[in-house]
Amino acid sequence: MNWNSLNKPDGIVITLLSGILILIVLYNFVFSALLSSSEQLQADIKSEQELTLYLDQASQKISTLVKHQGLSKEQAKQIITNKFQAQSVQFSALTMQEKSVTIDISRASFSQLLSLLQQLKDEYGITVNKANIERIETGIVSSQLNFQFP
Repeated sequence: MNWNSLNKPDGIVITLLSGILILIVLYNFVFSALLSSSEQLQADIKSEQELTLYLDQASQKISTLVKHQGLSKEQAKQIITNKFQAQSVQFSALTMQEKSVTIDISRASFSQLLSLLQQLKDEYGITVNKANIERIETGIVSSQLNFQFP
């Protein structure tokens, strides 16, 4: 069979089929490889984003630890007492443990309490790890707070 011996409609069909076959081969070799590479790059990007988030969180924890060097029980007790007294928040009991302090507050403004807790965290690294807060009336609460210090 010779190309010149084919009639015109057969030549067109063979030319079209050849073109389609070439496109299929190109797709298999070029586009599927690109698609596979793209999927791998997307997976790598997601992995990098997760690692970046983890490293950011670790960095924040480390900077908090460096910023707030270890406190003794007495230092933590004094800082907590001073902060609450400065804001005129009275507590009825204070209990010391090895690395924590528990206080009972019978009546305090909720927003003022939150502000005090944020100040203790930001300035001294003292955080609340357990809280029992009950509403007394609008904006006023009683609470039992357990603080941990570095």
